[in-house]
Amino acid sequence: MPRKLTIVGMGACGVAAFAEAVTRLSYDPGEGWIIHLIERDDVLARGLAFGTEQPGHLLNTESRLMGLYDKEPGHFRTWLEARRAAAGMPLDPDGVEYPQRREYRIYMREVLERALDQARAAGIEVQIHHQEAVSIEGNHAAATVGFSDGSTLATDIVLLTIGTPDPDRFGTLNGTPGYFDSPYPAHRMTEQIDRDQPVVVLGSGLSAIDAVMTLLDADHRGHIHLISKEGMLPRVEIPAPETGYERRYLTLANVHRLIRERGAAFSVVDLFRLFRLEAEAAAGRPIDWKAEDRFDGDAEAALLHDIAAAEAEDEPFQRILTAARHDSTAIWNLLRPADQKRFGQWLAPHFAAARFVTPMINARRIADAMTRGLLSVRGRVDETVASTTGPGFVVRFENGDTLEAPIVVNATGQATTLHEMKETLVKDLLAKNWLQPHPVGGAIAHRATCRIISASRDAPRLYALGQLLNGELRDTNAVWFNVECAGRAIDDILRQQ
Repeated sequence: MPRKLTIVGMGACGVAAFAEAVTRLSYDPGEGWIIHLIERDDVLARGLAFGTEQPGHLLNTESRLMGLYDKEPGHFRTWLEARRAAAGMPLDPDGVEYPQRREYRIYMREVLERALDQARAAGIEVQIHHQEAVSIEGNHAAATVGFSDGSTLATDIVLLTIGTPDPDRFGTLNGTPGYFDSPYPAHRMTEQIDRDQPVVVLGSGLSAIDAVMTLLDADHRGHIHLISKEGMLPRVEIPAPETGYERRYLTLANVHRLIRERGAAFSVVDLFRLFRLEAEAAAGRPIDWKAEDRFDGDAEAALLHDIAAAEAEDEPFQRILTAARHDSTAIWNLLRPADQKRFGQWLAPHFAAARFVTPMINARRIADAMTRGLLSVRGRVDETVASTTGPGFVVRFENGDTLEAPIVVNATGQATTLHEMKETLVKDLLAKNWLQPHPVGGAIAHRATCRIISASRDAPRLYALGQLLNGELRDTNAVWFNVECAGRAIDDILRQQ
């Protein structure tokens, strides 16, 4: 009897995993496999982030790192160069490119279609189910996936690639007129927000930047308030951050040497010390670290500084963090859970601002909106509630200030802990103890294979990719990293007996 693999979710992670499985089974089919692809959307290879049609929604990672084939991060760039050349708009071979996400969706679809064609040619049975998976039953020998319409699907192994789960951080506002629980899909904002209305966007990271781009694309005229705890914008992308820098201090070898020579755990303080040494070596000068603390600072001045630094290619932080990307998860896992939590409290906002950056074209649009008085950024938010005196909302800050607005868009980013994820399937697996919360976020899993470690020894064989493993694998916001993890997971799945 052929084995059955079920992939739940067909966004970028699901497509990468499916393509890798087909690649391997085409030359080594074993005793035979059936692959089930489950997607609740009516279209595969789209996903929430890449399903956007907004021209201002760009990839946040340079095109050379966005390939969907394991060990081939440059595949998307090769595809993009051929596509642009065919359209008479050739790319500069040495140039930096952050394409629109809707163009990346075309690439995702082509990778999926190629994998489906390859599966048919190799005699691999693939079944597609446009259903919402809400439960899993079974044991180590077999599993049954339950759908929202009451139907079921028998399988052997389940790979969870459910994408980026929405958080339930402002559940009390759900259903309130003028409240948007997410900036996606973007058409809700463009269709339901009057262009002259002031808008509060909760968050100031990349999801918030997407919300701003949606509004600017629609020629919004009302004031846009970006509100967050930190009041910090992402830094601005520099040309080709993935090339041209070799680390001297922030290396896995140095981290391991510290642990071995001292006989003590590696701490978040040690991590920051190594980063400071690395940054000053890369910059070739001392750095004013107090000035680099942008918590609730002047976001407009910081943005203008970052644009100038990126144009001059004088920004060491991105080069270091991008160069360290292949070691980052291993370094992360050498921190104890207590230090991982301290990282989240002390360094995570600064790390995210330097690692997940804004493409230059969007940074200039934000700077222009600030200069025109259309956009402002403020930190130290305390709470956001529905107004008790009429329609709209009231934002309260730690110093007692308030801000009233008719529209609030929740752009605080993805859920990190299992308990704040809205997914019905996650709640089902959590209730059965088949997902165990990691102390920092996501679920406990084998780091090398992405196989879920359940509390029950007789739980079904479950694997996961992406945000579900954010505590174990840290860099789960990056497509290139999730593609690498997909390769490891599929390798382990196909070896299962």
